[in-house]
Amino acid sequence: MSLGRNQKCHCGSGKKYKNCCLQKDQDAAREDALEAQRKARLAKESKDNPDVQLDENGEVKYEEKPSATMTETWKIAVLGLLVLGALFLIFHLSDYTRLGGSIFGVGALILLVYCAFRNVPTVRRETGRGGNIDFGNRA
Repeated sequence: MSLGRNQKCHCGSGKKYKNCCLQKDQDAAREDALEAQRKARLAKESKDNPDVQLDENGEVKYEEKPSATMTETWKIAVLGLLVLGALFLIFHLSDYTRLGGSIFGVGALILLVYCAFRNVPTVRRETGRGGNIDFGNRA
């Protein structure tokens, strides 16, 4: 049996329910509903990934994968160019200059494409889809 707003409060204070415990009961019901939603979201997310955790707002926490630093990318580029240069020099000294130049050119192009796309955007934290590009307008 539900308690009407204008009936006496169940706590025994003698006041009307709307002036006594109504707000407290509504807040408790709201908290229970939010907790149930949080548990349902956690159960849904943990089916795919058992290590999923939620933050204080009940949102799923996605761990950001460490991305390659610019220093690592430069090291790879310089090392790759050194190897390609050594190959060109070997072919040049063996009178295969055109072949050496072609290998150097194609290798440098492949190295450029690799370094350019090495640090692609990570998975978007909110939706789990790709394209987490930050244009600097976060709140």
